[in-house]
Amino acid sequence: MTSRIVLLIVMLAVTGLARWATMAVPVVSAATPESVPFVLGDWQGRRGTDFSQTIETVLGVDAYINRAYVGPDGRVANVYVGYYRSQQQDSSIHSPLNCMPGAGWSMEQVERVAFADGHVRRVIIRKGTQRLLVVYWYHTAARIEGDEYRARLHAVIDTMRAGRNDAALVRVTVPIAAGDPEGEVKAARYAFELAAQLEPQVDELLFAES
Repeated sequence: MTSRIVLLIVMLAVTGLARWATMAVPVVSAATPESVPFVLGDWQGRRGTDFSQTIETVLGVDAYINRAYVGPDGRVANVYVGYYRSQQQDSSIHSPLNCMPGAGWSMEQVERVAFADGHVRRVIIRKGTQRLLVVYWYHTAARIEGDEYRARLHAVIDTMRAGRNDAALVRVTVPIAAGDPEGEVKAARYAFELAAQLEPQVDELLFAES
């Protein structure tokens, strides 16, 4: 009961302070997601399909990349980085936990795990016989966070403290090999291996102090 009350208080605080987000000054980053290298460690990237204008409008994203990265042994991963110069009521970051079911994926596993200097979401999703392991987080100048409610609360705090709440949604997706008893373990290893190469690039390129 106590945890529910605490959660309710936090949600009410976020709702009550959300109007402060309109005070955030849109940040003009020194770089864009396009500046993320196509070579990340042992991974080689190539440009993926651009989203339609309709999808871009729904996302409200200011800049993004959608790429495929291939490892030396042929393993494949998708990388998406969407950057928001500020988070307003009409351009807040859409949670993958809402978008993935909307695209027909069912959730098998959702957890928040430690990564780098923060936390990320580790999710396993399924559509028919296809299964994917997804690692994603909300990246700001101050932290990385995989939990949506914590990220929104921090956005309000950052706005009040620093006058900025620009952020990026960073997502790495790796297929889980069907029939492989170690498929989930291997997919997680690949996803976090690539994420470890990607995270410092996003931090330096999009959130370095000017």
